[in-house]
Amino acid sequence: MRKAWAILAMASGLWVSSVRADPIERMIESLATTQSLSAEFRQVTSSKSARVRTASGVFYVSKPGLLRWEVRQPYPQLQILNSREFWLVDADLAQASVRSVEAANLSGIAALLLNTNVLTREQLLARYQFSLAGERDGVTWIGVVPRQSEPGITRLMIGLDSDSMISRFEIHDSLGQITRIELTKIFKNIAIDAALFQYTPPRGMSVLRQ
Repeated sequence: MRKAWAILAMASGLWVSSVRADPIERMIESLATTQSLSAEFRQVTSSKSARVRTASGVFYVSKPGLLRWEVRQPYPQLQILNSREFWLVDADLAQASVRSVEAANLSGIAALLLNTNVLTREQLLARYQFSLAGERDGVTWIGVVPRQSEPGITRLMIGLDSDSMISRFEIHDSLGQITRIELTKIFKNIAIDAALFQYTPPRGMSVLRQ
């Protein structure tokens, strides 16, 4: 299976409604109030030792803990998280892996992005450190670091555009890779069909249960 775990993070892309508070307060407000979200995404992953990889697709998030992250280009790949299971599906290879939600062990930045719990402002501040990281590419960047270290992802950068909307992510991992994600066609707190968060493997699909 192609490594896609860190990308789950991308899935919580969030809309900021308040224009009165500072950028960090606006982001925290959005994290605490967003109940569902859908968007299209384009991601670019780069490192010093590997070629640049690009992908695009669509995702859906619904609190608490429901996510569908669907890569459509350059090859189909699907990630689904629901109340029971976490699926990684590679249609080209006709392979899938599935593990229980407990076994997925969501924590730190992953838990923040996936909204596995409805966190209040106080809980967010207790679990994560937020810092302003300046202006770049026309957006205001905010750094997010879990107060308790976790393997894999080392830092998340969130970008707010001129309309105070969270529209960019940068994920830094322990292998030195940086995944940059840009969101478009963002819809917040809309009704999302629950069937999008379920998966039944088709006949012939090889499934590894962990």
